[in-house]
Amino acid sequence: MQSNALDYITIDRRSTVKYKIQLKDNIKALILDRTLYYQTSLPSEKKLAEYLGIVLSDVETAYLQLEKERFISKKKSKYQISYIELTNTFFERNTSIYDAIISLGLTPSIKCIEKQVLSLDENFIKEIGFDEKAENKYLYINRIYYGDDQPIIILKNYLPLYIFKDMDKIFKGHEPLNHYIGENYGFQAHLSKRVTKAVNIPLDISKLLNERSNASSLQSTNHVYDIKGRLIDYGQSYSISSYYFQTKIKKEEMKEYFPNAFK
Repeated sequence: MQSNALDYITIDRRSTVKYKIQLKDNIKALILDRTLYYQTSLPSEKKLAEYLGIVLSDVETAYLQLEKERFISKKKSKYQISYIELTNTFFERNTSIYDAIISLGLTPSIKCIEKQVLSLDENFIKEIGFDEKAENKYLYINRIYYGDDQPIIILKNYLPLYIFKDMDKIFKGHEPLNHYIGENYGFQAHLSKRVTKAVNIPLDISKLLNERSNASSLQSTNHVYDIKGRLIDYGQSYSISSYYFQTKIKKEEMKEYFPNAFK
């Protein structure tokens, strides 16, 4: 059930912080704590200004800044929440991206950008933890996962062909990986060790995700093991859909809060 934004958006008239900043921060907080969900409609600038009793330009400025930070988007002259929360259902659990997207109520799809068989550098194999004595042939795939045709995450995987025989010949690239492995090789991932950190998104990745250059993103590396303790999948990903991607306060915004500090 979608939230009614007008029931939650407020300002504090006792505060010395300007209304346009209060409004932007209030709406962002409502999005981050999931009070306002993906695709929730926001009131028009005029309607919200009248409801709060503030000037129209304050609402327009707040909306434009939220749009710039990709928390909201404008479609057919109306604003709605564009932020997608992926963290709880993916980054903190051994959950497939495909299933996580479905859990958000979105229609998932996958685009394969690259697929090839590689021989990896010996140091890379040792560092990752693959079997150094096994045949040095790995299926490399680089794919973008979408929810309702919106790019959510780009993920590249290295899969050992000494475990997944002939996978390079029969795996098309658009199938959900966990489902495919279970159906074709008869086992599931048993343990996942994921490490994440906030980084500025690389230029080539930003273009693929339709994101601005150097935007905040979450980089993840993931080691997946089977029940025998074998490393069966090594993945690296970038996503711009997580509450970790809160935009840092710019110097210009700091001036709004602390005008005397920059004189």
